[in-house]
Amino acid sequence: MFDDDLVQDLVDQATPYQRALAATLCLNRASALAEDERADAAGVPGLRRLIDDSKGFCRARALGSAASVGAAPFEAEALGVRFREILGPDDAPYDEPDGLAAWFVDVLSIADYVVRTWNEPEESGSRCFDVLVAGYSLAGILEDDPEPPSPQPFGDLEAARQLADLRAVAGVPEPIGSDDLDALIAESAVLREGYVSRFQEVSPPPAP
Repeated sequence: MFDDDLVQDLVDQATPYQRALAATLCLNRASALAEDERADAAGVPGLRRLIDDSKGFCRARALGSAASVGAAPFEAEALGVRFREILGPDDAPYDEPDGLAAWFVDVLSIADYVVRTWNEPEESGSRCFDVLVAGYSLAGILEDDPEPPSPQPFGDLEAARQLADLRAVAGVPEPIGSDDLDALIAESAVLREGYVSRFQEVSPPPAP
């Protein structure tokens, strides 16, 4: 299960860069749900593209690729505008859609906070913690759906992966190299694929 105190302690020990990197790894897992082709027809225009662009932005920031970060569609301010167009202002209530769209909006919200973790280093501790809580919650929802019963304890697996990520990023250079980043991402590959399979179980396509 999610250990608030332990997670908070590891986040507090991390640098803003390391927090953003751990948040990026969490987004990489959560974004597997939005790679479903149904995301384009879920009633939230631009959602899937924004998640993809956010991942590109985060990778560029992790690698220190300033040129890529400053170029469309990865420019930080432009990403922020696109998030607000879909999710609305921070201080305004948001009516989450029903059905499949709710899953995809949850992933989009995680992406929003991951981008903020990179862009707001002074707030990176709280932003990173929020990302990890949201990632754990999403995994828990996947696990808790009773039909069919979950084959794996996804909540516990996500919590354990997050702790491993936080410990792993503590020793990386800043910025990380491409191969080392890919190696960190690969540590989540099995869990990420588990999310894809489980999502197909709990949200099967309509019968023809």
